[in-house]
Amino acid sequence: MGNKTLTICRAAPYGSALAREGLEAILAAAAMGQEVDLLFLGDGVFQLLDNQSPEGIQQKSLHRNLQALPMFGPEQLYVCASSLSERGINPKQIKIPGIDIKVIEKPGALIASYQCVLNF
Repeated sequence: MGNKTLTICRAAPYGSALAREGLEAILAAAAMGQEVDLLFLGDGVFQLLDNQSPEGIQQKSLHRNLQALPMFGPEQLYVCASSLSERGINPKQIKIPGIDIKVIEKPGALIASYQCVLNF
């Protein structure tokens, strides 16, 4: 994977600042010319759903941050198949314009292929 960094997004989209901070770090790194790949794992897969309505808890939708990814560099992201299955999410529910979604069966192998891994 060369000098790319893998960012693992594990946090649910709301309830803490971790998911938002992770996406902002990814966008900032990409804007600075860093090559960043993303892996959504565990409750982090909920960040990928487009039917979020966080206004009721006075939050902004993270989906806009995800839609900005292609403008800054990342053109694909990885999603753990078992994380989707365990949460009852069909991979077809995940659509982000300009992003290639790759559902993977073995996230451990992907993670092991990177020298730098960040967790959010």
